[in-house]
Amino acid sequence: MKFSSVYLALAVGTVALSAPASAQNTDWTQRVTLSDKGGHMLGNPLAKHRLTEYMSYTCNHCANFEAESNEPLKSGFVSKGHISFEVRNLILNPIDLTAAMLARCGGRTRFFGNHKALLASQQGWMKTFQSSSKQVMESLNEGTVPERLKKIAKAADFYGLMKKRGYSAKQVDVCLTDKEAQDAILGMTKYATGTLKLTGTPSFTLNDKTIADVHGWPQLRPVLASLPK
Repeated sequence: MKFSSVYLALAVGTVALSAPASAQNTDWTQRVTLSDKGGHMLGNPLAKHRLTEYMSYTCNHCANFEAESNEPLKSGFVSKGHISFEVRNLILNPIDLTAAMLARCGGRTRFFGNHKALLASQQGWMKTFQSSSKQVMESLNEGTVPERLKKIAKAADFYGLMKKRGYSAKQVDVCLTDKEAQDAILGMTKYATGTLKLTGTPSFTLNDKTIADVHGWPQLRPVLASLPK
């Protein structure tokens, strides 16, 4: 998805969790750590090759990538320990920010489940906004940032979606007011657009280098298959 401007641009502190890579029988598809940029990394944190996706929750191409890549990426590459997969945000709008805040709700071990659920239901909740009147959409931009995010979450029925995943409305509200999470999300966006000069989603880097002209699983898979173990 192409975009013309970024919704907010704040700096973010670094958070890093390390994990041992020596275990012979580690199920790397169950290992999730936080990168120094605040993204969620699936797999061996010391993998030889580090694949990173920069994505937006309001990007239909990102939803397609998740649906097409989820199982083959994990079973064919991440599970072998030589490739890790990290998801970072490239925020396009306030709706995107709201979803990104909820994806992080519950800590690192809940991220990929939340991420998948939000993208799997994207078509439905995006229709809600696409069919809303101009007046309704303008009302979503009124109030403080936490107030706006809560209104967006209510309009999209993110409360219902998260309830199915075991979250109470109170827990959702806490996640939507998490300033540290917001700073991490916006920091990743600033890095993507300012440092990497990315202009669309999804975009990918391999070992911190942008993979040119690759924006989906059919293009990415042969790139990963050619990497040495």
